[in-house]
Amino acid sequence: MQPISSLQNPTVKLVRSLADKKGRRETGLFIAEGRAMLERAMDQGWVPEHVIATRPPHLWDEVRPLMVTEKLMGELSAQNNPHEVLACFKSKVQPHPGKSGLWLALEEIRDPGNLGTIIRTADAAGASGIILIGDCCDPFAPECVRATTGSIFAVPLVRMKPEGFVSYAAAFPGDVVGTAMQAKQDFTRPYAADCLLVLGSESRGLTTDISKACKQSVRIPMRSGVESLNVATAAALMLYQAAR
Repeated sequence: MQPISSLQNPTVKLVRSLADKKGRRETGLFIAEGRAMLERAMDQGWVPEHVIATRPPHLWDEVRPLMVTEKLMGELSAQNNPHEVLACFKSKVQPHPGKSGLWLALEEIRDPGNLGTIIRTADAAGASGIILIGDCCDPFAPECVRATTGSIFAVPLVRMKPEGFVSYAAAFPGDVVGTAMQAKQDFTRPYAADCLLVLGSESRGLTTDISKACKQSVRIPMRSGVESLNVATAAALMLYQAAR
């Protein structure tokens, strides 16, 4: 069979729609590109809805790839140097976080690249999952998925409204630690095995209600004159300190 070259193919049109948040929201699908990314998905038990390739990928026996030309793959890919395979998956967001383990909560994180890096770091540090509070960016946006390098398939994600998170934090059995520049305690302290770390956006930090929900506040020391750390860097420091 000749590889498809037309943008009018129904599956091709579907994949193109997933570049936009509206398309992802309406279909519940997102795109992951590259063999290494898809092998991680397979290892985690994810099965794609569609696979598009310029060469037979032989990743999932139960999924027949749609073969396309390299030129068409270039139209579908979000990268300058397209991979030979991409796949569409159903997005997964858990309704509730766990009541134990190491959890990271992020309030109003807006940059998908930062969020993707945080997801990757949380995976590396052995975190139980990530809670997205309030108006956070889409974790299944192409930029975020790419930045996770496959960890999007391994780290449980939960979305919560601020009031729901406040109730959850109050009932959490272990440490609930928020970051604040004005906090007196240094972040390099011991943490309980069950720990909920709470970080806000780079521009405004934690809102008052979420800050009050934290049982403790810590700061990450910085040289005078430095406005703030990148939130992905702050998350990495906090996660690895808690994981110790």
